[in-house]
Amino acid sequence: MRCYRARAMIADYLHHLRTIDNASPHTLRAVAGDLRDLEDFMAERDQPLTAVERLDVRAYLGVLAARVSARTIARKLATLRSFYRWLVDRETLARSPLDGLQNPRQGRPLPEVLDVDQVVALLEAPKTESVLDIRDRAVLELLYAAGIRVSEAAGLTLDDLHLERGSVRVMGKGRKVRDAPMHARAVGALREWLVVRPSLMNDKTSRMVFIGARGEALSDRSIRRLVDAAAKRAGTGRPVHPHELRHSFATHLLDHGTDLRHIQELLGHASVGTTQIYTHVSMEQLAKVYDQAHPRARSKEAKT
Repeated sequence: MRCYRARAMIADYLHHLRTIDNASPHTLRAVAGDLRDLEDFMAERDQPLTAVERLDVRAYLGVLAARVSARTIARKLATLRSFYRWLVDRETLARSPLDGLQNPRQGRPLPEVLDVDQVVALLEAPKTESVLDIRDRAVLELLYAAGIRVSEAAGLTLDDLHLERGSVRVMGKGRKVRDAPMHARAVGALREWLVVRPSLMNDKTSRMVFIGARGEALSDRSIRRLVDAAAKRAGTGRPVHPHELRHSFATHLLDHGTDLRHIQELLGHASVGTTQIYTHVSMEQLAKVYDQAHPRARSKEAKT
């Protein structure tokens, strides 16, 4: 059995997630934290990560149960399962110490969702015609129109935009590529941004769709700050994460009759079971296609 220092193994695994699975920076930080937490636990036992046994995992879970929620434990276990499965695939280990280990029982929390009026107020929060407000409107409209992840929005290049047919090509989890449709209002907001975008551009970001005031590519964190700032201006009364626009997108479409499997395709979910949670948030079922169902698409004021 080949042995590697713990940090080297973790670094190799993070490189795999980044280059093969196209994991987001947020996911990479969470995975690194989870693995180093177990590494610290095993170091106290004077054992390397490759020596973890089922009893070690159970003892570790007992420590976690005293300080974190069942949901956090489940997330950490998912990280460890993937990590040890990767070690088995690389033949660093003969078997995973997590084989057959069950997750702690937990209630499945419903996603935070904004109602339509709250979303409209959020999208209209950038009031001025400054370059940055025009950019912010484009980001906000795109997130809600297409239901894409914040990491997908941050990674867009000009080649991914297909405004003439009202869609954007995104690379999601597992490097899966999908075309996400947009309504005319979002297309109009993006066109306005592309007109003023060159004033912020530099050589390094010449192909990135969204860039910052100094020409740098807009990061996931920058987009989260942008959305939260818009939420404060809109008077939502609480912080808003960009993912809430994705949840709201799915819920509002379901409210207006879009088929659950169609929403699955729009969100880029591998399984309809992941999308199923929205049926607990939204119960009205009608029968309209995307352009008819989306609140912003139905607006008579939609711009082209």
